[in-house]
Amino acid sequence: MSFARKDKVRILRPESYWFNQIGEIVSIDKSPAMRYPVTVKFEKCDFKAFSGVDGGANTSQFSMKEIEAAAI
Repeated sequence: MSFARKDKVRILRPESYWFNQIGEIVSIDKSPAMRYPVTVKFEKCDFKAFSGVDGGANTSQFSMKEIEAAAI
């Protein structure tokens, strides 16, 4: 499947904090050497924001086989 910037996707990587969550693609690196070329942005921050660490991440990178189009 082909994805583009701004597409809504569901995360399929079981060990990810955002497993089964829906995010928006912010960039796709076309370089063949990239292991995780898709950067996805989420509404909420990860657990670091709640453990006393300043900030927290709301983006993460995934491979094409770790995402699927979200039916919204």
